[in-house]
Amino acid sequence: MRNLNLKNHWPLLLSLAMWLGIDLLTKAWVSSADLGKRVFVDDFFYFTLHHNQGVAFGISFGQWPQIILSLIIVALLATYTLQQKDFGERNGFLKRILLGIIMGGAIGNLANRIWLGYVIDFIYLKPFPVFNFADIGITLGLLALFLLTFKKNR
Repeated sequence: MRNLNLKNHWPLLLSLAMWLGIDLLTKAWVSSADLGKRVFVDDFFYFTLHHNQGVAFGISFGQWPQIILSLIIVALLATYTLQQKDFGERNGFLKRILLGIIMGGAIGNLANRIWLGYVIDFIYLKPFPVFNFADIGITLGLLALFLLTFKKNR
């Protein structure tokens, strides 16, 4: 096994910690505030507390299988990240930041699932299901990573 140099992964670790912090702090704020339904744009964008028992789009297949699947995904992301050799190339810095955001989001939802038995969602933007900052990080991070990889391979 090659020697891991965590010094080269500081952008990933920093973005992971920041996104995880944003996610957990906003979920704690929403949970402690008597939020009700706070409307920002009528019938389009508002905050509302929602306890999501399922995974993507509310699909549920039991708490423990969801936790195990989430742990596997986080482990695979960490393994993939630590095995990357192209971080020195163009966009390598951005890739590390994106992977950190994706992992921060995955860990934020996993923490909710383990400690609460559900994920706290609160952002409602029609026509999408209710979501949170972890979901934003995972979705936009994966999309941006895909676009960077696609652009590189063209």
